[in-house]
Amino acid sequence: MKSFKGQTALFLGNGINRTEENRGASWGALLKLISDSFRIKVDLTNDLKPFPLAFEEMLYSKPGSGENGEKLKQLKISISRILEAEASKLVDINVHCGFMESGIKEIITTNYDYNLENALTTDFMENKIKYSIDNSESKHSLYRGYKIGDINVRHVHGELYHNRKTNPSLPNFPQESIMIGFEHYSEYFERIQRIIIGESGRQKKSGKKSLLIRIRDNDELRYWMDLFFTHKLIIAGFSLDFSENHLWWLLLHRAELMRSKNKHDIEINNEIIYFSAVKKDHGLDFESDNKIPFIDRYKKKLAIQKTDAVTDVLRSLGVSVIPVPCSTYKEFYLQIINIVKHLK
Repeated sequence: MKSFKGQTALFLGNGINRTEENRGASWGALLKLISDSFRIKVDLTNDLKPFPLAFEEMLYSKPGSGENGEKLKQLKISISRILEAEASKLVDINVHCGFMESGIKEIITTNYDYNLENALTTDFMENKIKYSIDNSESKHSLYRGYKIGDINVRHVHGELYHNRKTNPSLPNFPQESIMIGFEHYSEYFERIQRIIIGESGRQKKSGKKSLLIRIRDNDELRYWMDLFFTHKLIIAGFSLDFSENHLWWLLLHRAELMRSKNKHDIEINNEIIYFSAVKKDHGLDFESDNKIPFIDRYKKKLAIQKTDAVTDVLRSLGVSVIPVPCSTYKEFYLQIINIVKHLK
């Protein structure tokens, strides 16, 4: 049995909120806003410090005598308010609506905001519960998402605030799913592994099946992770930082399944395509162009080296890396939308 059934899915990152026109905040800028508002003294200028650990540093450095759980809640609420305040400015109809109208029925996004949903609906914020795929999750995002028409938008790193009813006596809160700290990443990673591998001796129960058995039994899609093995997956606007352990593990596990025979005789034969923007200034001469300050040349070189490292590893894992020449990031996304519309 082959895993690929002819369907395509999109994986969209924060890049779609950061074109030259909408220019949303980067994760580094977001952490800086939060640290300034709470007067947290941490060094966020070091490009080699992973953001999940930088967030944990902020949490443990936050002034006050309260417990970490309460401090974490305050930081996540702050993130939600900052992003919600600027969310409406970030909707680029050509980009967000373009992806939503591209003909793809499954969209994965690491963004906490609802810009994709709002690009097609006018009442989404008032009627989130009506559009919800499954609102039973509070902290983790294994099947969190919304259905807009026939399009499923899955928020795999959490959302600004969920639509569940919260009990004031419980520690859960609407912004709890926002995944940004290392501890949250680690817990999430463990759950993803359990769902893909399954629980030994309990494979007949629907909630305990492994990925391969779900494919064998033609189970209805519930977990977004399955799309990495069953759909032609298009990745755009996401840098795939090496701190995204859960995503790299999915790619590694897929590569392993593709290379080895499994006892269920399932052939993993889907394609994953990573589109990389190549702008005209990509070939900056770092040694001789003295018109550009050294620190800017250094950061540019570091960014290019990081992109090259990511694409090198992706190719080794059987991911197709396609560079897309462009003058602007908006042009890059419009090209991807056009490519996706013509996929067979």
